[in-house]
Parts: sequence; C-alpha cells; structure tokens
Amino acid sequence: MNLDGLTVTIHDRRTHLETSGGATHTIPLGPVSIVEDVFERRDPPAPAQLTNALGAVHDHLDDVLIEEPNVAATPSIVFGGHHARSLARVEVGSVDLPDTCRIERAAIDDVFRTIVAEGQAERRHNPGLDDAHLDTIVATCCIVLAIMRRLALHDAVFADTVLHETDEDVI
Repeated sequence: MNLDGLTVTIHDRRTHLETSGGATHTIPLGPVSIVEDVFERRDPPAPAQLTNALGAVHDHLDDVLIEEPNVAATPSIVFGGHHARSLARVEVGSVDLPDTCRIERAAIDDVFRTIVAEGQAERRHNPGLDDAHLDTIVATCCIVLAIMRRLALHDAVFADTVLHETDEDVI
C-alpha cells in the first residue's frame, strides 16, 4: 500500500486501486481486456481505438471519484504488477530495474507515442520489452496515462511487487 497516495495494480483484465486509507476500488479493464475488446486485437490499434481505451479508463476512474472524491487529490501514485513493470522497463530501456523507480508522465507519453505506431514486429526491438508483453504494452500505456492525466500527476513510482496477486496474473 502507498502510504501517501494511491496504489494501482494492473492485472490482465482489471485494475485494482487502493487508497492510503485502505479503501479499494476496481476498474473492470486491464491490458488483456483492452486488447481483446477495445482494440479488437488490431495491431497497431487505430487512433479511435486508442481514444476509446483512454476514455474508458477515464470514465471508470470518474466512477471511483464519485464514490471517493478524495482520490482526485492524491499526492502520489504507485503502479504495480507485471504489466506496470513492463512499461517501466521499456521507458528505462532495460530489464534491470531497481525495486522501485520514479518515471515522469512526459516520459510515459513519449513511450506511448512511439509504440502506438509500431506493430508487434517493430515493438519487439524496444529494449526492456519482453515477448510476453508485446501485445499488451500499448494497452498498459493507456491505463497508466489515463489515470495519471485524470489525476494530474507529474510522475509515478513503478514498484516491483505485485499487490493482490490472483490467478489471472500468472503468465
């Protein structure tokens, strides 16, 4: 749990949010469900599909904010789970990361702009991206960016732990 803000664990088909006060919320979208349902397995996704993915995460986060308005004022965010770590590895350009690393939203935006134009064959050449996340990294970017943009956060911590691990997280 992030003692100062919000902890977000990105699972295959859902995204789990936990506030510093211990309240939990679930967004019923994860990278796998976005690839299958929103992107319709198109690679790379069309601009409208990217907009829809960002908007869907934003809309579900708005539902969380209706239930718990103080989430909008969170001072910090920690992203966990294997999908989040994969995004951090692509940004850093290495599979070797510290247990936690802080990444600015602008850097994640740069990664997003680069990989949304690439198909899987091109994405394969990004340092730090392993084959297990070739088809989901764009959707992971959508989740992270939609949350960071909606909460107006400058940066986020990416942690090496998978919080609230479930069977769906095993690759």
